[in-house]
Amino acid sequence: MEGPSRAALAAARATLDELTAVPPEGGAAARQSTVAAAGQIGSDLRAVADLLGADLTLRRALYDPSMPAAAREGLADRLFGGQIAPSSLAVLKSAVAGRWARALDLRLGLIELAVEALLVDAETSGALDEVEDELFRFGRILDRNPQLSLALTDPAAPASAKDGLVERLLADKANAVTVRLAKQAVADREFGDLSRRLEEFSRIAAGRRNRVVGVVRTAVPLSDDQFARLRSALSRYFGREIQLQADLDPAVLGGVVVRVGDEVVDGSVLRRLAAARQALTR
Repeated sequence: MEGPSRAALAAARATLDELTAVPPEGGAAARQSTVAAAGQIGSDLRAVADLLGADLTLRRALYDPSMPAAAREGLADRLFGGQIAPSSLAVLKSAVAGRWARALDLRLGLIELAVEALLVDAETSGALDEVEDELFRFGRILDRNPQLSLALTDPAAPASAKDGLVERLLADKANAVTVRLAKQAVADREFGDLSRRLEEFSRIAAGRRNRVVGVVRTAVPLSDDQFARLRSALSRYFGREIQLQADLDPAVLGGVVVRVGDEVVDGSVLRRLAAARQALTR
């Protein structure tokens, strides 16, 4: 997203955070109420985003930068007031009041906000790290099992069959939030590669703690000390805390390959061998 869209998303996210914050003195009942409200917001925003995906005229009307923000909010109120929860409507109005770089960004922003709302459940229960890791690892499993990935992305397969397959794969093995987000990723066929979509959800989860997701590929597992030192070094380098995910890949041969966003640091034996072969052929 371009600058204006990022600013609009940040403003809507602030509204979401305010509505889903657990009071400092809140006990179990308050946390449960927050989780329930956040789950409803997630479902409502996703439904609105899907509607905007199907109705280009509506999407353009809610985005229209030539209209005052109050007019766009009023339109959202007339269309969705009474149809979605009041807290969901508040987040939606905050979103449409923003200045998005393009109409599509409004829809993508609502989808991201829906994911963040679902992550409130994991965050409130202290399971956010667990969900991040499970989403990442599920994506890696799909990368290494083309038949399984095909079964989950086959456009001819009914959605119920895909949901059932996700349940069988993850039930009793992953957090309920992970299962729900995995099903959403499978449903997001229009966004392309499934494992990349899962990685994007992991990035959003990491962002809940103002962290960046990095992936370190090694031929053999790193020790806890090596892993901690690498994460610390990367955090210093990028100036932000890095949530590091480990990916075992025998093709690396030795050393490490680290990817943080679009930046890749390749310290593998494979790279050094390739460089040596290139030098010999000059």
